[in-house]
Amino acid sequence: MRLTWKDPPEVDVGQVWQFTLMPKRIASVLNQGGYNEQKQLISQHVVGKGRVIEAHLLEVSPSLRNELISALTPELTSLPQGDILLALLMGDKQLITKARWQALRQTGTGHLVAISGLHLSVVAAWIYTCFLFGLSHLVPHQSRRNITLALVAAGIGAAFYAYLAGFGISTQRALVMILLLMLLSLLKRFSTAWERLLFALFIVLLLDPLACLSAGFWLSFCALGIILYTLEIQPRAFTPASSRGARLRTGMMQFWAIQWRLSLGLGLLQAALFGGVSVHSLWMNILAVPWFSFVVIPLAMAGFVCWWLGTTFGFSWLGLLRLSDWSLSPYAQLLDISQHLPAHWLALSDSLLALGVCTFVGGVLWRYVPKHKNNIAWLSLLSLLFMPVLLFCMTLWSPVQTHRWAMHLLDVGQGLAVVIEKNGRGVIYDTGAAFGDDFSYAERVILPFLKAKGIQEIDYIVISHSDNDHAGGAPVLIEAYPKAWVITDVAGFSGQDCRPRQIQWQGLSFYLLSPPQVLAGNNGSCVVRIDDGLQSLLLTGDIEKQTEAALLSRELSVSRELSVSGDLSVNGDLSDLNELQSDVLVAPHHGSKTSSTEAFIDAVAPKLVLFPAGFANRYGFPKSTVVERYQRREIRSLTTGTEGQISVIFQQPELEVKTYRGDLAPFWYNSLFRFGDLINPE
Repeated sequence: MRLTWKDPPEVDVGQVWQFTLMPKRIASVLNQGGYNEQKQLISQHVVGKGRVIEAHLLEVSPSLRNELISALTPELTSLPQGDILLALLMGDKQLITKARWQALRQTGTGHLVAISGLHLSVVAAWIYTCFLFGLSHLVPHQSRRNITLALVAAGIGAAFYAYLAGFGISTQRALVMILLLMLLSLLKRFSTAWERLLFALFIVLLLDPLACLSAGFWLSFCALGIILYTLEIQPRAFTPASSRGARLRTGMMQFWAIQWRLSLGLGLLQAALFGGVSVHSLWMNILAVPWFSFVVIPLAMAGFVCWWLGTTFGFSWLGLLRLSDWSLSPYAQLLDISQHLPAHWLALSDSLLALGVCTFVGGVLWRYVPKHKNNIAWLSLLSLLFMPVLLFCMTLWSPVQTHRWAMHLLDVGQGLAVVIEKNGRGVIYDTGAAFGDDFSYAERVILPFLKAKGIQEIDYIVISHSDNDHAGGAPVLIEAYPKAWVITDVAGFSGQDCRPRQIQWQGLSFYLLSPPQVLAGNNGSCVVRIDDGLQSLLLTGDIEKQTEAALLSRELSVSRELSVSGDLSVNGDLSDLNELQSDVLVAPHHGSKTSSTEAFIDAVAPKLVLFPAGFANRYGFPKSTVVERYQRREIRSLTTGTEGQISVIFQQPELEVKTYRGDLAPFWYNSLFRFGDLINPE
């Protein structure tokens, strides 16, 4: 469980506590392009959240790893690169700041500080070499005894290093492969590297079937697969009698082949997992990987052993650790300059990612399909994989205008954020909440969503009223899109007001219906109706009964004026004059009892009503009585808290509705897990 504890005492790993908890579900906001916390928690075997009501410390039984981390962390805090050293030695990343993580990600070198196959292989190789060298010179023997002892020592050392690292997924995979290689060597049984990789995959998934939900699982196994494939196809141009120069040239060619394939393959995988790619990862890895392998990791491990032995005898010696910290200085400078490099991080939309995948798969298959007349049919079929590239280039040369437009109601918990999309441009209505100095749904949800959808320009930002759950993220969006027009009555934002008028945008008509003058509170929300001539959408903010009645009264007065002037149709039908009638309605005030009156629902007469309400929110929105009003009229209703992001695509004359949990990502780990529901078991 992941617990929230207000004003806790000093807590450390190894303590045993007895808790009284208020349980909570792990359901999180789900949107395209956004961080899927629910999936991440499940991959870590977290099945519920909770708030600590009362706690009692029962006992303290720290493990050796925890004791080492507790003792080493204060020592490394004083070193400039102590955060990276702690991650290299103990797999503990608590000292790495958010800015440092971003630098690691955008340089594509994050794998260097996550203990994996590279680290275990280096440690095992150094231990094996040192032991074999020492035994061969001190106690030489004709049999395989010294080799066996060196292999056993290397295996024990690798296993202990994996223990210090916390047995992460990449560590498990590397350890299984190393131990299997040693075991087969001792048994004199041949096995290919691919067999060992598959065996490691089997063991990892046997121990932890949920490992496949983590990004590290895919990055780790794909990286090793690329390395094995490269070593298999890369020609070995030297024989045992070849010169040292020839061997060095061949080794450099293999290293180059591995690095560019890793940059291409893992770059594409990184884009799929994280929505972006680092364009500088190739040359930075070429510099950093050999330096870590031959300098940083050996120095760090030797420094750790010397420090540990020193603490055993009552003193702390950081000489080699300081030297390893100094060896990390060039790498730290690389991370610092990465912030200033052009295009250090490219965010890719879902469409560009799909285009890249098609091109990559097509290129790989084209490489291996024999080019002769018997395969003409296959080659013709493969050529279709390159069609998206051609179509993309055509749209860049001559953009396609379409009548299709979409409304995306984003899942921002108990708040409101709507994105209107057409022809690659967007309009934002409300921005979700912001909490403290470092959390904003605009930053966590809206901006990643816009990047995932490939929406480059925002023309209007409408802030309905000043409540935090509607306007909290406005500063973030205004800073991100300084050219966007801001429409609001909220003080502190410069732009246009919300007085009733009509705005034309991308062939759509935006009608600002309310308020007629500046009003404080929920009833001062900007009410906007969007119409394409056949289909329409009504955005109501947090209006309550009073504003609903005012809108109905204004509607009735306009109808009477037209009736007196004789502008009505022959049969007196008022449906064409109803400025409230809409196919889709975003329910007023999240489905509160103070809104959605019977008369208002009848005037709007929607086919679909959407409730922007967080899952199991403390207000109980949408209220059951309000939902029943819509259901009695056979109006379909959806709630963001249970569905995640809700997208409505307006394709004349059809209306297509997609939800995140039901259509966009209908995977089992995105389901609503009811752990923590206080329900009657009967």
